[in-house]
Amino acid sequence: MSVRIASHLYRNRHGTFYFRLVIPAGLRRVAQRTEIHVSLETEQRRAAIIRALPFIHAAPNLLATLKSMAEHDTPPSPDYARLWIEQQRRIVELQERNEALQAKLDEQQLLLNQSVLRARAVETVKNAHMQGQLRGKADLENALVFPWPSERTRPFSELSCEYLKSLTQRPAGGNRRPPVPKTMQEYERDIGLFVWVMGDLRIGAIDRAIAGTYFNTLRKLPANLNRLPKYRGKSVEEILAMGDPPQKESNASKKMERISTMFGWALDEKRVWGIDTNPFTGYGRAKDASTSRRPFTPDELRALLLDATFQQRKFRTKYSYWLIPLAIFTGARLGELCQLDVKDFVEEDGIPCIDINDIDATETVTEGGRVKRVKNKNAKRLVPIHTELIRLGLLRYVDQLRAQGQKHLFGDLNRARRDGPAHAASNWFQRLRARVGITVKQEAVFHSFRHLFITSLLDSGIPPHMVAPIVGHEAELITGKVYWNVRDARKRQPTVEVFALQSDVLALIPRVEDVQFL
Repeated sequence: MSVRIASHLYRNRHGTFYFRLVIPAGLRRVAQRTEIHVSLETEQRRAAIIRALPFIHAAPNLLATLKSMAEHDTPPSPDYARLWIEQQRRIVELQERNEALQAKLDEQQLLLNQSVLRARAVETVKNAHMQGQLRGKADLENALVFPWPSERTRPFSELSCEYLKSLTQRPAGGNRRPPVPKTMQEYERDIGLFVWVMGDLRIGAIDRAIAGTYFNTLRKLPANLNRLPKYRGKSVEEILAMGDPPQKESNASKKMERISTMFGWALDEKRVWGIDTNPFTGYGRAKDASTSRRPFTPDELRALLLDATFQQRKFRTKYSYWLIPLAIFTGARLGELCQLDVKDFVEEDGIPCIDINDIDATETVTEGGRVKRVKNKNAKRLVPIHTELIRLGLLRYVDQLRAQGQKHLFGDLNRARRDGPAHAASNWFQRLRARVGITVKQEAVFHSFRHLFITSLLDSGIPPHMVAPIVGHEAELITGKVYWNVRDARKRQPTVEVFALQSDVLALIPRVEDVQFL
């Protein structure tokens, strides 16, 4: 089963990162130790993650070997763990040496091309190949025989190690930024699951039949393999024998798509990996139109607002009162609303607006937490505040927070979580939805408020290119892309005001002065 990066890194009191692997109690006799810890010789977290990846990906095989030794009562070897550590260190050392030699080789090749005539360079390269000084016999064979025989290709775990390393090395300011820690752990878990199920096969030996066998196994396995204690330490066969409900097919397809993306990355440098096909393509599942998200119906809105919290006008949190009206009258996403700061409430051309952005209110973010972020560049936008939100007291509430020196709109949402402040709010809404009898999980969700806002404007005859900049979509028409002033609140306000709720539904939302926060 795959392992997580964060759980295997720790710092000593001098700030140096270590790799740590706790040996399960049942394997400590054969391992002759309770844990393995290795200095990564760096104080930088990103560098530590890169150096720890070979140890992390080799750990499942180590534990499997120890388990086999324990089951067959193999006499313990006092040097086995030490030899394993030395082997992994040697792998890291060889990888770093190989990268350094490759860089030096590229540099020398560039100097060669610049210093001699083309004909002389060609002759020099030919001589170097013949003497085995440039690349050697193996590289020459690789150039002549492609794809490589499967036995000459590298193991799946090495490909995944290099791929995950490449994700962490993306420039932070580029179009494809490094994944946040939570996403990185999901990639590692989903990709590493293949080794646990199928073994550490050489990538050249993996064909469509093997990929199909793996997919069929995934479809039978339950969800949350890494989270639930009852699955820990069990084999694939033991877990399948438990008879638990399988994970959703969409989740199995998502895992296949992530491996497919990794193989696509390898194909971009196929001469390095020796493969010319991606056996994992085509396992993604198209969305079922019958279960796609839709707007809330008037009856569903009434059910939500007739809940006891709204009827009694007593709320345990500020967000449990504000999130529904905010979502209804702005069409904003849950994550965008939950991370709003007081500074995001601005005035443009005399019109009160919400500035949805990724600029944090504080200079530092709690370690392990999540910085403010938006879905894409189009999500950064200015949304005029609907008059109904003003009537409910939104601006008065914001002024009160500003007078108190508060930085966040919802200070009761935890920003230290790696999932971000929307985690608790999402759980709250799921409970509310279940409590009022809205059980169609995939169709009617918090995002349905956004669908309601957008659909209502389009049905009222508002052109799509006028709706797009308000809800954070890309404007498809050239007039929307080029000639629309992103800060022109006067043009956006009339569009926002077109949206209207049925009067009986609107009457169910009390003003902020009429509610009590417990």
